[in-house]
Amino acid sequence: MLLRQTLLFLSRHRELEDFLKNNPLTKNSWTRFITGETREDALKVARDLCRKGFAVQLDYLGEAVSNLEEVTASVEEYCDLLKLIEAENLNGGIAVKLSHLGLEISEDLARENLLHLATCAGKIGRLVRVDMEGAKLADRTLGLVRAVFPQSPHLATIVPACLERSSDDIEGLNDQRIPVTLVKGPYLEPQKEAFHDREDVILYFMRLIETLMRDGKHPAFATHDEKLIEFAIDMAFIFGLDGHQYEFQMLYGVCPKLQEKTLKEGYQVRISVPYGTNWYPYFMRRLAEYPTNLWRLMREKPGDG
Repeated sequence: MLLRQTLLFLSRHRELEDFLKNNPLTKNSWTRFITGETREDALKVARDLCRKGFAVQLDYLGEAVSNLEEVTASVEEYCDLLKLIEAENLNGGIAVKLSHLGLEISEDLARENLLHLATCAGKIGRLVRVDMEGAKLADRTLGLVRAVFPQSPHLATIVPACLERSSDDIEGLNDQRIPVTLVKGPYLEPQKEAFHDREDVILYFMRLIETLMRDGKHPAFATHDEKLIEFAIDMAFIFGLDGHQYEFQMLYGVCPKLQEKTLKEGYQVRISVPYGTNWYPYFMRRLAEYPTNLWRLMREKPGDG
């Protein structure tokens, strides 16, 4: 638990970023979780995954942006990405963080950009999935999603099971028929607002699976836990959902054998495909979830990999 909290703390503080980016010995570690720094790196992986039968979700990495030029560039990148998804007929959409779309500058700017991307996605029958980015942005994120959705319903949002508020949030999203992706929660959350014991998070995750299977619109469950996958399948059977009415989501580079197994068993599996130069916070959160990779990084020597 202490190691996880330390890594999540460091994900928001860039002391290690220069070392990781400039040290060639660490590249084998971060490229396990990130497809590369360019759009073409991500598209190459996405094409291969789609050929195998997976759906994809392309994620141009970036967050906590307070520079207007950078925000504008990120919106343009996502627009270009949607055009390429359509041109190549990829079974996929995009994932965004509102702090990458200008939320730290103004809510109006983030709303305008989110509506623009949702409208562009809607024209080609794709979906924009919005990350909550933790408790501190939860109200603002969900507020903007709920405000934009009636204007362009090609939106979904992510809700973390580690936050105690999530049951109420999901109830409201279900009422509005906004698709939800349930995750455990990769951010360092305030002690009073979140579950911090792993078993508590898993039990709450199971409770929220039941709610989403009963009342949700095309729910998605982002997990690499086979027991949670089996539980979700059981809940789908109980509530009469077929395999096209929900999906599982998994991360690039994490449990590839489980990804293939779940797909071969006939379930919808969507793989998150992250890319970009601003990969450091994302990478640190992946280390926090899978700390064995930290020991691998520390052991690497010239010529490894």
